[in-house]
Amino acid sequence: MTRIQNGNANDHELYNQEVHKVRIKDSERDVGTAGPEIIAEAITYLHRDGIVVLENVIDPSHINALEAKLGPEAEEIARNPDHHFNWNKGNMDQAPPLIPDLMFQDIWANPIVVSVLSSVLGPSPVCHYANGNTALKSTARQPVHSDVDKPHPLYPFAYAVNIPLCDLSVENGSTEIWVGSHGDSNIDQHNQYADGEHDLTIKTELVEERRQHSPPVQPSTKKGSIILRDLRLWHAGMPNKTTTPRIMLAFVIQPKWFQAPSKVLLPVKAKKLVQQWERDGLEYAAKWVDGDVDHKLT
Repeated sequence: MTRIQNGNANDHELYNQEVHKVRIKDSERDVGTAGPEIIAEAITYLHRDGIVVLENVIDPSHINALEAKLGPEAEEIARNPDHHFNWNKGNMDQAPPLIPDLMFQDIWANPIVVSVLSSVLGPSPVCHYANGNTALKSTARQPVHSDVDKPHPLYPFAYAVNIPLCDLSVENGSTEIWVGSHGDSNIDQHNQYADGEHDLTIKTELVEERRQHSPPVQPSTKKGSIILRDLRLWHAGMPNKTTTPRIMLAFVIQPKWFQAPSKVLLPVKAKKLVQQWERDGLEYAAKWVDGDVDHKLT
C-alpha cells in the first residue's frame, strides 16, 4: 500500500493501491514476444484490479509520428459543431489516422497485448472499436461511469486498450480509476433514463459508498505504455489543466464468440495489413470502404 493522491477535488491524501505496471524489456518489445511470467503477471492484475499498464511496449518513433499528426488536428476537430464530445467540451473523441503508413502494428495489434488478451479471452480475439479520447484544457470532469450500459456477465468479456501519445499525469488529465470496481459490476449499479434504459453513469450513493474504502486513483503513465482496462471498471475522464491536448487512442477487444454489432471503418487499402494482424492473432470486425477515410470525421 502506498500513500497517493486520490484525485478528488479537495486532493486529500489517502491510502490505496496504485495501478500495477509491468515493464517490458527492449528486447521483448522489439521482437513482439513476452514470456509466460509477463503474461501471468499481467493477467493476475487484470483479474484483481481490472486494469494493468504495460510499459515500454511501443516503438517511441511510432508514438511520435501519431502525436505529430493528431496533435495539431485536435483543436481543428474541437471547432466542428457536429463532433462528438463526452459529457463536456473538455473531452472528445479523436480517432487514429486511417493511413496504412501510420497504422503501426504495435499500436493497432500489439503482439504482447494480443498474447495477454488471448490468454484471457481465448484465441483470435476481435477488435470491434477503434477510436480515441482527447482531453482539452478544461475545468470539467466526467461522472463516474463504466463503458457497459446493458446487462453483462460477471466474467471478463471485453477490454479497452488505451494508448496515450504522451506521459499521463494528474496535471494533463490522467483518467480517474476505481481499482477493483469491475469485480461486482452489474447493470443495477447504473442510473436510468426516464424510459427505463440504463445510462453509463454509476449511482451517486454507490460511488460515495465505495469511496470510503476504495477511493479512486489517477495513475501517472509513461509515453510508450499501453493500458489494458476491463470494460466493466468504473472510471472518469478528468480535467486537463495544460494547454496541450492529451490524446489517448482507444481500441475495444472481445472474444471471437462475442457478436458485437459495431464495426471498425477501414479503407480497403489497409486490408493487407489487417490480414497480417489476423495471422498474428487479432481479428478486426471491419467495414471496408473504397478510397480514403477521413479519421477526423470518425
